[in-house]
Amino acid sequence: MRTTLWRLGLVLALVAVIAAGCREQQRPVTQAPPERLPETATPPAEVAAPGTPAPEAVPVAAQATVYRTKWGVPHIYSDSLEAAMYAFGYAQAEDRLEDIFQNARTALGRMSEVFGKEHIESDYMLRVFQNAEVSQRAYEAGPERIRLICDAFSAGVNAYVADHPERAPEYAFELEPWHCIAIGRTMILQWPLGTIQDDLKNRKEDPGRGSNGWAIAPGRSADQCAILLTDPHLTWRGIQVFYEARVKAEEIDVNGHFIVGAPMMGLGHTAHVGWACTTGGPDTSDVYELKINPENPLQYELDGVWKDAEMRMIEFDVKDGERFQRAAVYTEWGPYMDTPQNGVGYAGATPYMTSEGLLEQMYRMSTANSCEEFYQALAMNEFMEQNLIFADTQGTIQYVRTGRTPIRPEGYDWSAPVPGHTSATKWLGITDIADLVQVKNPACGYMQNCNISPAMMFPDSPMTPDAYPYYIFNVSWDSMNPRGRRALQLLGADDSVTEEEAIAIAMNVYDLLAEPWQKALKAAVDTAGQEYLADADYQAAVDALLAWDGNYRPESKGAPIMKFWRLRCENAVNVEAIANGEELPPADLVKLADLLKETVTDMKATYGTIDLMWGDIHVLGRGDTFVGCGGVDFGGGPNKGNKTETLRDVGYGERAEMPGKFIARKGSVAMMLMFMRPDGVKSFSVVPWGNSNDPASPHYMDQGRELYGPLKFKETYFKKEDLLKNAQSEKVIALP
Repeated sequence: MRTTLWRLGLVLALVAVIAAGCREQQRPVTQAPPERLPETATPPAEVAAPGTPAPEAVPVAAQATVYRTKWGVPHIYSDSLEAAMYAFGYAQAEDRLEDIFQNARTALGRMSEVFGKEHIESDYMLRVFQNAEVSQRAYEAGPERIRLICDAFSAGVNAYVADHPERAPEYAFELEPWHCIAIGRTMILQWPLGTIQDDLKNRKEDPGRGSNGWAIAPGRSADQCAILLTDPHLTWRGIQVFYEARVKAEEIDVNGHFIVGAPMMGLGHTAHVGWACTTGGPDTSDVYELKINPENPLQYELDGVWKDAEMRMIEFDVKDGERFQRAAVYTEWGPYMDTPQNGVGYAGATPYMTSEGLLEQMYRMSTANSCEEFYQALAMNEFMEQNLIFADTQGTIQYVRTGRTPIRPEGYDWSAPVPGHTSATKWLGITDIADLVQVKNPACGYMQNCNISPAMMFPDSPMTPDAYPYYIFNVSWDSMNPRGRRALQLLGADDSVTEEEAIAIAMNVYDLLAEPWQKALKAAVDTAGQEYLADADYQAAVDALLAWDGNYRPESKGAPIMKFWRLRCENAVNVEAIANGEELPPADLVKLADLLKETVTDMKATYGTIDLMWGDIHVLGRGDTFVGCGGVDFGGGPNKGNKTETLRDVGYGERAEMPGKFIARKGSVAMMLMFMRPDGVKSFSVVPWGNSNDPASPHYMDQGRELYGPLKFKETYFKKEDLLKNAQSEKVIALP
């Protein structure tokens, strides 16, 4: 029997794709939702222009008005939360219908059946960690208000599909209310499951998900209000591409960025509180090393007794492939994380596996009237491990390194697998929020966390590792980086930040390594490059590099040469010495001069000229629209000595169909700058492409073309009087 079980597929290859962030799509073990759409739905009433009165036959409380700005961002107003959420689901479906169903399939582990074998491991992983089952329980046991939100939002999506069946992708299905929770949990699970993979490898790695967040107290603001930036840096695909909206109804009054397919705001602000998140946080998850019975691989030792593991088969169809079958094996600690070998296995443990309160916490965050109430919402500890900065209209700025963090017994290294054969390593509970790393209203009047240590967030930070258990402080890869250094420079240098200056800080694209490399270039030319100066192109390259102001704007000349040259030098010379401004040995100076010559030669061969602006070859776009894009993230080398990240962070990749071009594909994905004024919040935002994913929409690439590429924000018009002056359309959507 045991041999038969293993032949059935106890091949537990839970891949490190989770460490990279849930790759792109996924699904757990649950029966498939019914493949049907609602028979009837009430179409929205179209209104010709803003200000037209609502139809008299429909009670005001049973309808919502959707205003859209020039950028297609929906602003939803209603006296009924149910009507507002219904309209929000409808509006989101208008703009992001395919994304909604892809995210739902991701959350349910149903991508492989439609999109093929590249999604097998991610589908399997979310089934192993039972995302669907937990989400359905969370909905059924959740507060009535949460169920109402999920019911109305999903009904709105389904109504849009019923009204526009021609727009529904072939992989659409009826969205059920609990799917909203599953989508939110999928985003959250990326972080703890990545921590498990790190522990398995016994090392902490940069998860590849950066972000910027900073806050300025009223005393350092020209307008005497708190200022807050949220700027997540993610890969621009799948569940990580947010949707911007404004919803005001009853107790909900939010403006910001939402996970597509979910009804509660992830990042942004209310009428009273704003918040920002950056990757980094306490150690929330662990791996237990198991002693496996050599006679029975489904038994593990615990306190001297062989315990039976539970096995369940996970099966699903795979497009253009064989039906997938693999076992999932569960222990008291959690599921097996790989196939046991030589009597040793590993189980992953995370308190997020069974946590059901995420949407309730997001609701409480969205209805908080102050930082104090927001802090109380965070105390539910349902959020993933994050550096969370928040501010309110009363002038408070605050920080918590949040996460659902187990209390661990002392005497073990919790950054690596710990013994799973003894109850002595059992968790002792969940850490109270009061015991997490945090600060409120620092004396310096500002703070930033751009994926750096709490000890480096502002001068003389009291948040030091000696004050906390190491698994709560938990700084490994995220001690300091170029973005953190630049943010500290700019925030510390300005004690009266204006609106324009705050925008300039958020959009800053200056390279801290520009001057050190220009210094090295001068030395290289003086020492070893004189013979090359007879070449007009070489001389022009040197002149362009030395004249460059260090900014990666679309119009910046010299910047492309600097990037190509530095990458060529990265593993050939002592880049750390250059970054530190140290003198280089003659041999390195010769290499620098020679490698610049090679750079010039290659650029001439590829582009026919070296006289290029940054935006000539570093572009942002999709469809048939591409524009020059400011910002950069490149390099590395020994100890990341050649690493450049500008505050407005953009990573690029090459495409075979666009040779010589570098296409923006990751980085700042949902920026929002908030001025938490007591008389009403004013905010600015921008996304890389546009708010719609429909290629036929005017909002498919409008923000990318007019705002994101040239480093600009748009105002969000949070106040209704400002919105009405700028609304481009108005639609009334009635509850059925």
